[in-house]
Amino acid sequence: MKEIKSKIRNILLIILACLICTTVILIALTYPNYHDTMTEAQKRLPTDSSVLETEYGDIEYAIKGEGKPVLLLHGAGGGYDQGLWLGKLLFGNEYKFISVSRYGYLRSPIPDNASIKLQTEAYKALLDNFNIDKVIVVGVSAGGPSATQFANDHPDRCSALILVSAVSMGPAPDDKDPFYVGIIHTVQQSDYAYWLLTRFFQPAILDLMGIPIEIYETFNPEQKELAQEMLDIMHPMSQRYKGTINDEKMIEFYTVPTINLRAPTLIIHAKDDALVSYKHAENAHNKIDQSQLVLYDTGGHGMLSQMEGTRMLVKVFLNNSTYNSTV
Repeated sequence: MKEIKSKIRNILLIILACLICTTVILIALTYPNYHDTMTEAQKRLPTDSSVLETEYGDIEYAIKGEGKPVLLLHGAGGGYDQGLWLGKLLFGNEYKFISVSRYGYLRSPIPDNASIKLQTEAYKALLDNFNIDKVIVVGVSAGGPSATQFANDHPDRCSALILVSAVSMGPAPDDKDPFYVGIIHTVQQSDYAYWLLTRFFQPAILDLMGIPIEIYETFNPEQKELAQEMLDIMHPMSQRYKGTINDEKMIEFYTVPTINLRAPTLIIHAKDDALVSYKHAENAHNKIDQSQLVLYDTGGHGMLSQMEGTRMLVKVFLNNSTYNSTV
């Protein structure tokens, strides 16, 4: 019996030693690339943006391009950089992008009295600072609540509202299972873990972010490149974690305000979105009078596989507010 236990112990020790050696080798092989990626991101982030002090909290922002102004409100795990990337995808180069880092993301701290309503006042202060009268407001994913709140609280400043895979209420029954959300939170706290997943397990990390693996398998090379760009733009992920936690607190009991929300609204969502259920899109459509709902059967969260069609929808919507469609 002692001999058997000794053999089992030796086998376990060998397995443990192999795991340790594999981990050491993995880190040795990948860390230089990881370090270069983080160094580049750390240099880029503060040089591409500025911070405005307001009575509603400091707000990080970047302004790029010329044309009609667009206020870009990013999703969870994002920042002003994700907003700029999404803006270019959706609109091209013919607009003036005002992209912010919402509370808790990158260099936008979380005020003690943080709320979605307060955040919209910071947006207004930013627009006032640059004498920008009206904007097209775009809310993506967790940026949806402050987009609809801004359109309601400042209707004279919102010429149109576009919601993409956007949250419009507290947690819905078909949203991502809390267990998997917990995994996302764990990954977000480690820049190295997030980097490893984005480099070597892209389908798995995208599945956690609401793009089902079966959808990823249909991606063409261009769509896979877009997916990698989306993942890369979120380095370093740990600097975005506080914002994600703050979003969950502020969104928990959120409902779309409709007292003053009168801007023409385009709502785009995919039925197979595995992170933010399309019930959010239906909820927003039911509550916003001047809204047009476009539901794709497939595409996942962010609808990268439907981006070409989504660009066209946005273009037609902005050129013709009476446009209506269901896909």
